[in-house]
Amino acid sequence: MPDDPRRADRRGQMLVLFALALTGIILAVGLVIDGGNALAQRRGAQNAADFGAMAGARIVAEWIGGDTVNGTDGNVQAAIANAVAANGGAAVVFGGPDSPQYVDQNGAILGSVGGGTAIIPAGAVGVTVNSSRTWRPYFLGLIGAPNWTASATATATGGYCSSCAPPPGTLFPAGISTSFFSTYQFCSGPVSNTPGDPCYPVHLTPGNLNVPGGFGWLKFGCDGYGLGQVPPANVGGCQENRPFLDSEIGPPSNSYGCCTAVGLAGSADKIGSIPGNKVSADCDYYIDNEITVTVPIWDVAGGTGSNGWYHIVGFAGFQLTDCTGGKDIEGVWRRAFFLGPTTSTPSNPGVPQALAVQLVR
Repeated sequence: MPDDPRRADRRGQMLVLFALALTGIILAVGLVIDGGNALAQRRGAQNAADFGAMAGARIVAEWIGGDTVNGTDGNVQAAIANAVAANGGAAVVFGGPDSPQYVDQNGAILGSVGGGTAIIPAGAVGVTVNSSRTWRPYFLGLIGAPNWTASATATATGGYCSSCAPPPGTLFPAGISTSFFSTYQFCSGPVSNTPGDPCYPVHLTPGNLNVPGGFGWLKFGCDGYGLGQVPPANVGGCQENRPFLDSEIGPPSNSYGCCTAVGLAGSADKIGSIPGNKVSADCDYYIDNEITVTVPIWDVAGGTGSNGWYHIVGFAGFQLTDCTGGKDIEGVWRRAFFLGPTTSTPSNPGVPQALAVQLVR
């Protein structure tokens, strides 16, 4: 008996409908995957613009502070280019219409970074930086979209730090060397398990960066000879034992009045070192709750053991990931060094004052 032509037609219709449905599913999946990738690329472009702007603004801050050796247009270019490249942005072109620009206190454009004059223009307090990322979509390229580009813009200012001290009760008693910031990158994502990733935990207090006999732990509240570490000059209540360290660590962390005005007259900007192996130093609260703590940053140190000290020059935020044995504090860099607000004029002329950068977008 011959096949019914109508049955064959119905089978043909089902195949067409199935093909259309399958095409729709593939496009929907492609849209979800490519859309998620687009968001990730957009965040990456914004990170590159943010850190490029902050890097350039830091050089402008040095120029505002009177350092004409380091505060140069050439160094602004180098700082922006390096920061953008380190965060995966497209190569920066200077001197063009879309190049980084200098801005004044009101955000007005003063001229291009690397625009030919080779100087930072008068009145500049920061820079605006554009960054982009171009990539090939996974699925939507099949329908005529071979390349996509995400762009972002950021503005940062530099100058005198009007408020460089951390909020009371938030200072963690571990010192980080300034050399850390020339080696490791800022982490803006989740903690990573991939070595070399900016969010891969690193050693924050390696032994080669501490005073002899020190492990990065600081004791707050000391003053006088030896920073109060040797009785009877120990007027701040500092001690050498684990319970005292635990009382500093908290929660909440307790700075006992340390570092209220770094670099200014009367500030306690030299902090003593707690020597010895603090085996039971307990950082679990901050690690388990993924809390970013504020830690002092030091540039030079001196002394040994119980007479060791660190010269504090600023603060940064770190997420702690390990505190094994008290000798090895690990974590990732989460908050910028010397976060503003900034001002183009010192609040106390004639007195050394810390510099800062501020992301204003």
